[in-house]
Amino acid sequence: MADRRADEPPPEPTSFSAFDHLLDTCRRTRAALLSIVNDEERDGEAVRDLLAREALGHVEAVLDGLILLARTGGLSSDELRMLVRRAGIVGPARPGSPEAVAAEQEAAHARPALRAIDGRTMLAAGHARVVFSVIPQLPPEAVAWPRRHPTYADIPVPRSEGELMLRAEELARVVWRVAAGDERRDEPLRRTLAFYEAGSRLSVRGGFRAA
Repeated sequence: MADRRADEPPPEPTSFSAFDHLLDTCRRTRAALLSIVNDEERDGEAVRDLLAREALGHVEAVLDGLILLARTGGLSSDELRMLVRRAGIVGPARPGSPEAVAAEQEAAHARPALRAIDGRTMLAAGHARVVFSVIPQLPPEAVAWPRRHPTYADIPVPRSEGELMLRAEELARVVWRVAAGDERRDEPLRRTLAFYEAGSRLSVRGGFRAA
């Protein structure tokens, strides 16, 4: 078989190159969040741009993949309703109601094309599942949130598909608000930083490695 030209991109990334790209995204997001947590000198516009573009794209891929991976048998009634709302599967609004008017206005504008579900989307979701489960196991030297005794052991592991979705939704909210300039150092930001700290250190075999 002829060798591929050096300047010719492969049609699909290998699982390892895609995983490396995912880790790079986690590392860059972690660095951006740390610059805010530690109040470091930084290019605020560049940080917000990275979060709004790369980090939000990653979180949306996680959410899209988790929806596809969700097993309805593992969802409670409330969790199923939440999943249905996120997917936009709702009944038609009553004619003339504010909801119906808003829906008509939305339909009058061009809708963006649906993003194709590809291997990277499913990889992001699978990676997130593992990351959420190992956050409490991060060793003290890997915990950057400023605290006298550094640990993430108090951050609970999601116990159901619904809790997993809620945690991923929180990631999206925090990344979005920080990208918009809201730099509150609260527990949601701590949990988000913990996700990206664990995510940037997770090896392809499931162990931790230096970030």
